[in-house]
Amino acid sequence: MILRKAVLILAAVAVVSTASAHAQFGVYGMFTVDSLSNIASSPQPTTPTDLANTRSNSVNPLGGTGGVYYDFMKLGPMRLGADVRGSILTTKRGAYVNFNGGGARIYSVLGGVRGSFRTKYAPVKPYLQLSAGLGRSDYGLFTQGSTNGQVVIHSNFQYEGLAGLDLKLLPIMDWRVIELGYGGLDPFGTYSHNYPIKQIGMGFVFHLP
Repeated sequence: MILRKAVLILAAVAVVSTASAHAQFGVYGMFTVDSLSNIASSPQPTTPTDLANTRSNSVNPLGGTGGVYYDFMKLGPMRLGADVRGSILTTKRGAYVNFNGGGARIYSVLGGVRGSFRTKYAPVKPYLQLSAGLGRSDYGLFTQGSTNGQVVIHSNFQYEGLAGLDLKLLPIMDWRVIELGYGGLDPFGTYSHNYPIKQIGMGFVFHLP
């Protein structure tokens, strides 16, 4: 619940900030799909429900990502900047072969650095980004502590490498044609494991000209 509130507050601050933003400041919203894998070998303690059902190895939650970035430095053809984003991704299909289970969720708040690049065709703006932070997930599983079909959400270190392409549509708006990412979730605490994440997203970016 706290993480969801943080994502909503981040989006609200981003909208308000556009009133005084400079050209190098951007606010964006995206539709995002993740593929979380390596679930079948998860060491999380199981429930009888989990033990009685065969696990699949991946889940595909989808939803929204919102964030802000600020490009603060020029380095040759690249502008260096900072990015903060939050995501709420869900699916009704959990990591079980024979039934949906409790679904699957990834809630995240990430910060990182980005580099955007000038091209010969000015409206085309590619970028690269590295982000890390807190990711909360149930991995699509019923783990120890789940009761009456209620899932348990676990805290993880989340990291991602991202590459994307923005295309200028209007002086104040770009189309984020595509963003591709690869990273993972590593749980805090006893049950060390890596859950790789593949990501794809698209959306819109708003800024002052």
